[in-house]
Amino acid sequence: MLNRLFKKFFVLKSFVGLSILIFVLLIGTGCSQSDQLVKDQLVQADKVIVEENDKIIDQKSVDSIEHVLTSEFTSPKLKYNKIIQNTKNFTIVGGEKVVKASSGSELYKYIEGLYKSSFTEAGFEKFFISSAFKYTLQSKDVHIKVNDISIKKNKDDEQGYDFIVKVKYQKNGDTEKDYNVKGIVTLPEKGKISEITYLDDGGLMQKIKNNS
Repeated sequence: MLNRLFKKFFVLKSFVGLSILIFVLLIGTGCSQSDQLVKDQLVQADKVIVEENDKIIDQKSVDSIEHVLTSEFTSPKLKYNKIIQNTKNFTIVGGEKVVKASSGSELYKYIEGLYKSSFTEAGFEKFFISSAFKYTLQSKDVHIKVNDISIKKNKDDEQGYDFIVKVKYQKNGDTEKDYNVKGIVTLPEKGKISEITYLDDGGLMQKIKNNS
């Protein structure tokens, strides 16, 4: 039953996508990060390894990438689970019961508070509709945690950063398995993501779908 609601949630996000109201919202991000530039060194901060090439790395951009990817590949999400278990957060669309995902809903506010400060306005809208929680809302039994994240400047795109997220995935009762998720993040300005593209997940999404 819950998996059906998840699938309908994807449909609803697309349905309301054109009517989502994007507005400027200043969100506190805890301890602020400096705009220092890191060059010609290997930097490891928490779970992030920044691999240097001949491109200058912006630390504020690295922080945004780390925040979004770490959150995306961490499950279960207790706040999210609480939202979808609240009957007040459901509505009827086409005769079907689905989670409310329009602007102003509790789910929208949660995702907005979690991610908005890391995206451009258009980037957040696109991410909300197409990618948010892509890997962690398929099954209530999904357990994913991040081992580390490797980030380096894309050699061909001045706005691009290549990444590899090393994650551990486990369905309840099964053996834990390692996966590497590769992709590219585009940041047209410091710390502001306009797009995240997953290029190869080593079969992780298919595994999740098979277990759902």
